[in-house]
Order: sequence, then structure tokens, then C-alpha cells
Amino acid sequence: MPGKARGKAVSESLGRILEKARRDRGTTLAEAEADTRIRARLLEALEKGQYESLPSPAYVKGYLISYAKFLDLDPAPLIELYERETGLAESIERPRLPDQVVPPRGQSNHLPLRMGLVVVGLIAAVGLVAWGVTSALRSTEEPPPIPPVAEETPTVDPAEPGTTGPGAPEPPDPAEDEDVPEEEDAGPFALRVEIAPDSASWIRVTVDDLIAYEGTMAGGQSQEWQVAEGATLRIGRPSAVTVYRDGQQVEIPAGDPPTLELSADE
Repeated sequence: MPGKARGKAVSESLGRILEKARRDRGTTLAEAEADTRIRARLLEALEKGQYESLPSPAYVKGYLISYAKFLDLDPAPLIELYERETGLAESIERPRLPDQVVPPRGQSNHLPLRMGLVVVGLIAAVGLVAWGVTSALRSTEEPPPIPPVAEETPTVDPAEPGTTGPGAPEPPDPAEDEDVPEEEDAGPFALRVEIAPDSASWIRVTVDDLIAYEGTMAGGQSQEWQVAEGATLRIGRPSAVTVYRDGQQVEIPAGDPPTLELSADE
């Protein structure tokens, strides 16, 4: 069936292919709506080529993926045909991304670890040199005399016995009562994106200033990256997307489209 749909995409319109595939299955628009969870009026607009009645192209591509899956068609040629019919293929210049922008998680720490060891070694060497120079300079200088401090004789109030003297209690140390919060170490983290079943969403993920993914993810799909410095996510359909940071779900802020920024320093 995918090969058949690709051949038809050359000579027939997108709407004709979708309508004929649905009629061959003997399915009505209402039945398709119940299965794909896409409103029947939107499916009808796709079949009639009424693209002005549809939402943004990012949502339409998600509809095409779900509808093609329902009709047992290959979604790739249908999306290409939609872009040609709407002029998106000529008006949008798509940057060619490398096959692997972000290395696999198992190999992502090899080069940064070596570079980190080199940097730590250089910092330690510079620190030792600075400490040696400072110590040498201080040893040659004679410290100034310390002025004498007059001892104050505590005043004993006879009306309040026990305030001073051998039997007086020692004042509490305020440092013992203070709870000093421990600082958590920040560093690299694992970023994971999941798409809800029977849904789809356009998403662009930038990891360490490099575009790791840009496109429409279908329902049930997931992607994971290792982030060293920071990541930015732009999400077309936030209700269908769940974002995790080291296994903890992250709330997606509001926006059009919503933009989520995560930093290793946070």
C-alpha cells in the first residue's frame, strides 16, 4: 500500500488520494473521525483540497500522518504532495541537517570528559604557580607589629548573680543553630520527549546550540538526548508532548508556539 500511494501522488491530487483510499475501505468520515480523533470537517477539507479552512501547516502534517496511518498509506509522499500544492516546498528553505547532530548517549561524554580533564589540569597548574608566587612574596615582607589590645574587666552586677564568673553559663553559638543549605551540583542531564498515542506534534529541539531535531513526531514516538550546557524546545502542540529531564517531568510554559528552555546550571 505505501508504494501504491507514492505512485498516485505523482498524477493525482492529495484530496483525491485520501478520498479514494477511504472509499475503498468502505469507511465514512464519521468513522474516520472516531478512529483518528480528527474532526470530520477537517478530514473533509483535506479531501476537497480546502487548505484555507485548515489550521497551520504543522498541525496539518500531523493530521496527514494520523490519517495516512488509518488508511494504510505512506505519509511521506502525502506530506510532500501537500507542500507542493500549498507552495510550502518553494517558500520555505529547509536547512540540511547532518545525520547525527548530537552523538549517541553512550558516546556523548567521551570528548567532553577528556577536555574537562585537560582544563582541570591547567587550572590546577595555574593555581599552584600563583600560590607559590604569593607565598614567596609574603615571606620576604616583615609583618607589621600587632597593636596591644587592652583587656576589659567585666562588670559584675551583684543584683544578677550567675551572669559572670566561673559558674556563669556559656552563651550559645549562633553558628550551631543556623542551617546552612547544601548547594546541589549542576551538570549535564538527559532530555527526553514523548508524544501521546493517537496524536502528533511539530517540535524543534536545540541541544548545546545545535539543532538536534526538527519535524513532526507521530503518536507514540519518543526521542532522547544528552545535554551538556542547555536545551531549547519549541512545541507546536503542547497537549500531545511530555518533556522529561533526568526522568522528571518538566512543565511546558504557555506561548505561541510554547518555548521551553532548560539549562545545565539550573
